[in-house]
Amino acid sequence: MPTGALRDNDIVGAVADAIGKNVGKLQPQVIRRDEKGMVIKNDGLSRILTLRPCPELSTYDFLYRIAADLIYTSNSFSVIFYNNDFTKVESIQPVTAKSYRIFEDKNRNILFRFRWDYDGETYTVPYQNVIHIKARLNKKRFMGTAPDTELKRSLDLIETSGETIKNIVRNSNSLAGYLKYNNLADDKELKAKAREFKEAYLNAENAGGVAAIDNAYDFKEIKSNSGVIPTNQIAFLRDNIYRYYGVNEKVLTSTLSEQEWVSFYENVIEPIAIQLSYEFTFKLLTQREIGYGNKITFAANLLQYANLQTRNAIAGYMLDRGAMTINEYRELMYYGPVEGGDVRLVSLNYVKADDQSLYQVGESGDGENGTSSTASDRQEQAARAAAKIYFQIMKGG
Repeated sequence: MPTGALRDNDIVGAVADAIGKNVGKLQPQVIRRDEKGMVIKNDGLSRILTLRPCPELSTYDFLYRIAADLIYTSNSFSVIFYNNDFTKVESIQPVTAKSYRIFEDKNRNILFRFRWDYDGETYTVPYQNVIHIKARLNKKRFMGTAPDTELKRSLDLIETSGETIKNIVRNSNSLAGYLKYNNLADDKELKAKAREFKEAYLNAENAGGVAAIDNAYDFKEIKSNSGVIPTNQIAFLRDNIYRYYGVNEKVLTSTLSEQEWVSFYENVIEPIAIQLSYEFTFKLLTQREIGYGNKITFAANLLQYANLQTRNAIAGYMLDRGAMTINEYRELMYYGPVEGGDVRLVSLNYVKADDQSLYQVGESGDGENGTSSTASDRQEQAARAAAKIYFQIMKGG
C-alpha cells in the first residue's frame, strides 16, 4: 500500500511541476469588444490578474498553484476577496482545504464550505465568490473526480517494485551462510559465537563481503538468487500515470519538438486555459460588463518551443503586415525591447482592394503622368522612412 498521498509521490509531483510551469506562463488579459474593435483594458482588475492576484503569489505562482491542485485532486479553489462595499476585487486567494463541500441552501443559493489548511478554521462563502477549476467531471454535480482511486493500483505496484529494488540492493553485497563450529559447544555457546561472527562481519561496515576466521570455524556460504530489477514493469506502470495526465517523458524533460509541443498544448494546457477564461469571466465580471463584450482570457505564446528559423519565418510574415510590433518580434528572437519599438510597420507591397487606384495613379485617379509620379514619390519616400526606422530600432538606436 502507498505510504503517502499523491502529493508525496515523485512521479505525480514531476507531472504537476511540468504542467504547472506551462500553465504559469499563460498571460491573463481583460478584453473589451465592441463595434469599434477590441480593447485590452488596463484597469485595477487587470493589474491584479497580470501582476499579483494575492499578497504572497505572483501571477505565475498563482496559475502554477491552480494547475498543481488540479493534478493532485482534480479540483482547484481560489476565494475572491472584495472591499467593504463589494465594488472592487482586492485579491484572489488559492486555498488548500482539508475538507470541503459545495451545496444548496433552502433558498437555492450555492455555497462553498471548507476547512482551510492555513489556519484550520471552517469558512462558508458564496460559490459565486470562488474560482473553481475542475478536471474529469463524472458522477458528482460540482466536483471533479479525484485521481487517487484511478491511480491507486499503478502507484501500489510501483511502490512494491521500489521495495523489491531496495531489497535487491541491500542483499547484493551481504554475506549469507551458516557457521560450523568445530569444537564441542552447547546451544548457548553456539548462539553467542554466531552472534559475535554476525556483528563482526555481517554488517554495513563489512562492505567488501570478506570475513577472516580461524580453524575453530567453517563458514559455508549460501548463495541466493537476488532477483532481477523489474525495469520494464516499472516503466509500464509509470507510463500509465503519464497517459492519465496526457504527458510523456519529453514533457517532463522539456525536449518536445514543435509539433509535440502544439499537441501537448492543445491536449493539456489549452483546456485549462479555456476553463480559466470562462470561470474568471463569470465570477469576476458583472452581467452588465459581460453584456458589453468584456471577458477575461488566458493566452499562450505558441512559438515558445519553435526554433529560431520557424520563429523568424512566422514573425517576419506577421511583422511586414503590421500584425506585431518590432519589440514583439525582438522578444521572439531573444532580444530585449528598445525605445520606439512599439510600432507596427506595414509593407507597401500590400494595399486595400478599395484603394488600388489611389495607390497606382495618385489621388485624382486620372492616370496623368504628373499625378502618378507624385504618388510614386510619396510611396518611395514612405518606404525609405519605414526601412530607416526599422533598421535603426533593430540595431538598438
